[in-house]
Amino acid sequence: MSRRILLSFLGRSEYKPCFYTYQGKQSTYTRFVQTAIYEFMKNDGEMDVVIFVTKEAKEQNWHDTVNRKGEKLEGLETAFHRIAPEANVKLVEIESSQDEAANWQLFDAILQEIEEGDQIYFDITHSFRSIPFVALIVLNYARLVKKASIGKIMYGLFEQLGNPWEVDNIPPEKRLAPIVDVTNMATLLDWTNGVDQFIRTGDASMIKQLTSTEVGKVFRDRSSKPEERRQMAELRGLADQLDLVGKSLQTSRSLQIAEEVKKLRRQLHKVRELETDAIKPLIPLLDEIEKKYEAFTDDELDNYFVMAKWCEENRLIQPGLTLLQENCVTAICRVFHIDKTDKNKRSDIHSAIRILLERIPKEKWRVRDINFVEEMIDKLQPYREWLKPFNVITEYRNDINHAGTSANAREAKVLYNQLSKSLKELKLLFEKMSEISKEKTV
Repeated sequence: MSRRILLSFLGRSEYKPCFYTYQGKQSTYTRFVQTAIYEFMKNDGEMDVVIFVTKEAKEQNWHDTVNRKGEKLEGLETAFHRIAPEANVKLVEIESSQDEAANWQLFDAILQEIEEGDQIYFDITHSFRSIPFVALIVLNYARLVKKASIGKIMYGLFEQLGNPWEVDNIPPEKRLAPIVDVTNMATLLDWTNGVDQFIRTGDASMIKQLTSTEVGKVFRDRSSKPEERRQMAELRGLADQLDLVGKSLQTSRSLQIAEEVKKLRRQLHKVRELETDAIKPLIPLLDEIEKKYEAFTDDELDNYFVMAKWCEENRLIQPGLTLLQENCVTAICRVFHIDKTDKNKRSDIHSAIRILLERIPKEKWRVRDINFVEEMIDKLQPYREWLKPFNVITEYRNDINHAGTSANAREAKVLYNQLSKSLKELKLLFEKMSEISKEKTV
């Protein structure tokens, strides 16, 4: 079972006592936000506490002290004993300097306190200078290398009460300072990483996982409103559709890809229309997602080329070569009114192109329908020059599909570069097929 752990920093200020509030609950009267957060979170299960403290802050606020007015001030150690004596609290000393060496030491110190699979609750109330930045990096690093997760990131909004000298004049019962949950800031970072992964690779799996997590939170929350659930369902629909488009391209589903992209655009529009604070920060990221598919149009033949180009841009070499070659055949079917799903006809078109390009004598033909092949050779003759790169794709596609097991297998970098080369060479063919198709329509 994963451990729940609260990570916090203790500063040197003379903290004033108050009641902290969170989700309608009120803490014990305390100088320290750490005890309040522990009180609010402990009901969800056992929680360890790690306090990072400089030597100066330890002297000032860990132990009981006396201020300049001669007033006794309770230290954090005593406060935990009074409010939550069962708490397992560990003190970790850190350097007070903030240079690069100290930041790396802080990175190591925080990481050492995180165990495999920990659920981390992070208090940033008294983090100073570069500490929040370093800590956020550690949290992301720990999620990767230690499979840790973020429970909550919290901030005690004591300054809402005013300056310390003003707080002295506020009766204790009116000193109510809210604790703010800022976990969404980390969630936004996750979304940014997820969209970045998608933009670079076309892989939407991280976006789908993040969406599933956020949707689950809302649907498990009994207090969530029906409208909020509807909005999150739309967000889940976007993630599912985005994932489906990616999988369709990765698996070369040439006859479904363009339609799935249309569905994705419709879902993007729906999500943009949602009026919720949770969606607003994602709008610029949604724009980046839409840009990923902006090359797709309403022109069917153009889209057949765009699919293969998309694969090249996202380094999907095998699907790209497959789509480029098969979409050449599909484009020919479209122009000459042949059923593009007829397996035998497609096979004979492949043969017709090969015979045309290699000028194979009729006695050596190996085809199913000789009359159909002869007809196709005649129809494709005017486009012979544009079809020349077709046979090369067959060689490279077979090389990849047979895992480089042939005696003359090509090097990976050669295969990698061939898709770009073939796209440039076959672009004119797709443009010509599109032109002919439009002329026939007119």
